[in-house]
Amino acid sequence: MTEAAERRNIARYQLLLLLAVYLLSASLRIDSGDGETMYRVAHSLVTGEGVAIPATQGALVDGRTGYGRVGTGGLYYSKYGLGWSLAAVPFCAAGRMIAPVLTGATEGFVTRAAVMLLNPLLTAATAVLLLQLACRLYTSTTAATLSLLYGLGTIAWYYAKSAFSEPIVTLLLLAALCAVERNSLMTAGVMLGGMILTRQTAILMVIPVTTWAVVRGWQHGGLRRLRGFAALLLPIGLGQLIAVGYNTYRFGNPLHFGYGTATWDTPFLQGVYNQLLSPGKGLFVFMPVLLLSLVGWPALLDKRRDWAWLVLLAGAVYLVPHALYGHWSGGGGWGPRLLLPIVPLLLLPAGEVIERWETRRAGRVVLVLLIALSLFIQVLGVSVNWARHLQRVRRRSSTRKEYFQRVHHRWRDSPIPGQVRSLREALGFLHAPERGKRLESLVSREVKKPLRDWQSEAVGLLSFNVPDFWFVYLWFLGVSPRWLISVALLLSGTAVGAALQLRQALDKRGHQTTID
Repeated sequence: MTEAAERRNIARYQLLLLLAVYLLSASLRIDSGDGETMYRVAHSLVTGEGVAIPATQGALVDGRTGYGRVGTGGLYYSKYGLGWSLAAVPFCAAGRMIAPVLTGATEGFVTRAAVMLLNPLLTAATAVLLLQLACRLYTSTTAATLSLLYGLGTIAWYYAKSAFSEPIVTLLLLAALCAVERNSLMTAGVMLGGMILTRQTAILMVIPVTTWAVVRGWQHGGLRRLRGFAALLLPIGLGQLIAVGYNTYRFGNPLHFGYGTATWDTPFLQGVYNQLLSPGKGLFVFMPVLLLSLVGWPALLDKRRDWAWLVLLAGAVYLVPHALYGHWSGGGGWGPRLLLPIVPLLLLPAGEVIERWETRRAGRVVLVLLIALSLFIQVLGVSVNWARHLQRVRRRSSTRKEYFQRVHHRWRDSPIPGQVRSLREALGFLHAPERGKRLESLVSREVKKPLRDWQSEAVGLLSFNVPDFWFVYLWFLGVSPRWLISVALLLSGTAVGAALQLRQALDKRGHQTTID
């Protein structure tokens, strides 16, 4: 088997492994107002109603929720970019086609469940792209380890089961870097333009990526190569042009993105602490494995200066504005959601430490502890609805300011220990007969039948009280346990089989280092 075929096999098994894990741990419910709003835009596109959210869809159109605002023609528009909604359109359309076949299922529940398959696919694909980039620097085994660490040891796992737009931004960023590696500047520009169309703040990443591409072009082709950079910049400009055109269409102003007034008044050092070390959102708190990158960056600088400076520049360019941002927490969610796009890049220097420490006893102990801790934290994140803990803290707080301080700056009120308590309570509810009857009442069709989409409403209420997995919700909705067990076993078997095949493929590679 050729080297290229072996590498494809490794990527294929890793994609299958992560996708099976993501689908097994999925909730198939939309977990945020952000996601609900973007879903409704996708639904409007599928039903031929354009990009406005019809007034008949209720709560989000009252102008007070902060997820959008009334724009041109008196219609209500999402404040979010168009990219995620466009990507969700095929899933939403498939859900509408399948819904009539599923007896007793509401279209709203089925289309939402279908749309929630998007981020698992995007995140698994992102891990494979990270694998390809890491193979430029390390052995296949180390590259695969980094990719799996990203997929299961960082907040990427939680956001694979979410309805936020950061996963697609992350995918497009890594796709752009892979395209630059292949000297396909037009493709890289298209990916960066798609990032901007999805999330305007993603324009920050254009700076490090284009700088990196220019430096590489000068080193490998000189002035002649640089002439081709119009192919990189043109799609980026087109993406920004479409974004401002979308603003004009929605709000009559190319610079009006639908958000309220954004402030950048957080003190710099406080903001950096918030993003990196705070109990409620700290990068290194929720992903301890990234501490390895701090140790490994100098070694990466000695080995590949271009990659080391890319990691540092991308981290700084993205971190600093978000540290200064008045809404630096990004609302609810698990960990520093706003920083997710740079997490795979920040993880790359950890490969230097993994290769050096895996042969040392003490080093292996530290690696195992950091990896196990990171994995445990992510398991907590995906196991139970994080909003349960936030509601508990909110009830104990007399003001919103006190609540915010508790969640983000007090270790005992951090979401991490909070999830431990919430998971223990949720598991206890399943075993308590009196609680079981109350939980069943939440999904009673007779109680909810005045609602057009009673199943989505029921699952939303149920999510605060049971483990956050699709098979738990479908069990309460009356789906046959035999069917649920069969699908869960199929996904589990797929994950185990893919893991074994991946291990075998890596053993065949014999830790061979790939080079440019």
